[in-house]
Amino acid sequence: METKQKYYEELHKKVQEQNIGLKKKYSGIATLRAIVFLIGVAMLLVGYKDDMIAAGIIGLIMMVVFCYLVWLHSKVEISMRTGESKQLVLERMLARFGEEWREFDENGEAYVTASDTVAQDIDLLGKNSLYQLLCVCHTESGKQRLAETMRLSSFDENEQKRRSQAIMELASKMDSFGVSFETAGTNMASKKRKFDEAAFEQFCKDETSCKLSGWAKAPAIMIPFLFFGSLVLWLTGVFGYGLPLATFLILLAFTWITRTKTDAVIVPLCRISDYLDEYLSMMQVLEKETFESELLNTMKATICDKDGALAAFRALRGICQAYNVSFNPLIHQICSGTLGWDYQLAQIASGWKQKYGKKIGNCFSVLGGFEELLSLSVIGVIRDTQPAVITKDEAKTCYLAVEDLYHPLISPDKVQANSASLNAGITIITGSNMSGKTTFLRTLAMNLALAYMGAPICGKLLEASYMKLFTSMRVTDDVAHGISTFYAEIICIKAMADYREQEKPMLCLIDEIFKGTNSADRIVGATEAIRQLAGDCCMTIVSTHDFELCEISDKDGKTATNYHFEEYYEDSEEGSKLRFDYKIKPGRCTTTNARAILRMAGFVVQ
Repeated sequence: METKQKYYEELHKKVQEQNIGLKKKYSGIATLRAIVFLIGVAMLLVGYKDDMIAAGIIGLIMMVVFCYLVWLHSKVEISMRTGESKQLVLERMLARFGEEWREFDENGEAYVTASDTVAQDIDLLGKNSLYQLLCVCHTESGKQRLAETMRLSSFDENEQKRRSQAIMELASKMDSFGVSFETAGTNMASKKRKFDEAAFEQFCKDETSCKLSGWAKAPAIMIPFLFFGSLVLWLTGVFGYGLPLATFLILLAFTWITRTKTDAVIVPLCRISDYLDEYLSMMQVLEKETFESELLNTMKATICDKDGALAAFRALRGICQAYNVSFNPLIHQICSGTLGWDYQLAQIASGWKQKYGKKIGNCFSVLGGFEELLSLSVIGVIRDTQPAVITKDEAKTCYLAVEDLYHPLISPDKVQANSASLNAGITIITGSNMSGKTTFLRTLAMNLALAYMGAPICGKLLEASYMKLFTSMRVTDDVAHGISTFYAEIICIKAMADYREQEKPMLCLIDEIFKGTNSADRIVGATEAIRQLAGDCCMTIVSTHDFELCEISDKDGKTATNYHFEEYYEDSEEGSKLRFDYKIKPGRCTTTNARAILRMAGFVVQ
C-alpha cells in the first residue's frame, strides 16, 4: 500500500514539474510572439515607406514566424490543459489513499432511489460511499452504469468472471491507460450545457431524421454556380459589378429564408460539439491501448473498428468545426452568398448520417462501460486486495469464508481485519456498544458486493456461493405515511421472508433487530422473524444486545452459531480507559459497557 502511494506521489510530482515547464514555455512563446509581430510590422512599414526590399522580405519572414508561433502557442496551451487535468486526476487518486476522498462532489446520491435499501445500508451509494471513493466517471453513461452496478440488481457467474479479468487488467494499467483515459474526459464536468447522450444516439439511428429533401440538394450546386458565373461575367466585361453584387445579395437572402431546412439537418448533429473533443480523446486513448481481456477487447472493437464510432466522430469533428463558421456573422454571410455554405454542410451532414448513423450504436454506453470498470479497478490500486471466488451453487446451499477481510471505506492504518467461516442457518453476533458488530456486517456485505461486481475484495480471501443480499440496518420512520421505525423494520424483514419462500440462496444481515420496541416484544418478535428466515438456502446474520437470542434455534432444531466482540480496559494516569480490539471471537458476549460509555461522554453514573 505505502509503495503504491509513494509511486503515485512521484508520478504526481513529475506531472506537476512538467506543468510548471509548460507554463513557462507558454509565457515565453507569448512574449516572443508579440516581439516577432512588432518587428514584422515595423519592417514591413520600413520596406513600404523607404522602398527597402530587404526590410520588406524580413517583415514577411517575421509574419511567417509569427503564424508559426501562434500555432505552437495553441499546441502548448492544449498540452498545458491536458497536463493540468492529469495533475487533477492524480491528486484525486492520492486523496483516495487517505480520507480526502470524502470531499469529492460525485457521490452517486443523484441516482439513489427509495428501493436502494441495500446500497444505502452498506454505503454503496451516497455520501461517504463506495461510489464516492471509486468513481472516475465523467460521462453521464458511466455514472449511471456505475450506480446501476452498485445496486446489485443482477448476477451472472460467467459475466462476473469476465468482468473480474477485465478489472484486474485495468488495475494493472491504472498509471498509464487509466490515468490517461480519465484525463481525456475530465473537462466534461465544466461544460455549461448538458449533452443528452441517449437522444443523440437515437437521432443517429433514426433513418427519417437528418435527411435532406430532394429539392434542397440543388442549392448546394446552384448557388456557387450562379455567383461565380456572375463574377466571371463581370470580370470578362460582359456586365458591370452590379451583377455579382446583386447575385450575392439574392443568394444570401435565399439562404436566410430557407435556413430552417438546413438547420434541421445540421444542428442536431452539432449539439455534441461542446463535448466532441473529450469523447474523441477518450476513444483515441482506447485506440492506442492493447488489452488481453476478452471483455475489454470486445468493447474496444465497438469503438475502434474500421468505420466504427472513432472514425464517425473524427468525421463529425470536421462538420462541427465547419458549422462554427455560423458564429462569425461576417464570414458566414460571405460563405452563404458565394458557396451556399449551409447547403454544402447540410449535404455533408446528411451523408455522414447515412454512412455512420447506425454505426454509432451504443458507443456512449461502451465508453461509460470502460469508465465503470475502471472505477471498480481503483480499489485494487488504493487497497491491498485479492480476487474473490464466487460460485453460483445449484444445490442452493450457502457458505461464506473470509480471511483478514477489512472494510474498504476505513483508512488502512485504522481498520481491523477479521476472519470467519459461515454457513447457512442462523448466526448471532453479540457485543458491547461500539465494539464493531455493525462494521463487521457492513464489511461482509460491501466485500461481497465488490465480488459480485467483479472487483477484487479487501482482504486475503473471500470464497462464497452467490447469495442475494438483503439488509436491515439504517431503518428509519416515515412520519408522512405514519410508519414508525419498528414497523418499517418489520416491512423490511417481511420482504426477506417473502423472498425466502422462493428457496433461492440469500444472505440476510440484520443490525440490532427490532431496536425500535421494548425488550420483551423485541425478543418475541425477533425470535419469530429469525426462524422465518432460517433454512439451508438462507444465511441469516443478526447483531443484537439481547443475549436471549443466543439460544435461538430454527424450525428443525438447529441452534444458532454465536460470535461476539468485546472490550477491555487499559489503565492510564487518568484512570481506567475503555478500549476495543474490534476482533470477532467465537461464542457469546458476557460483558456490557453502557455505564463506561456514559462516563466517557461526561455523565456521572453511579
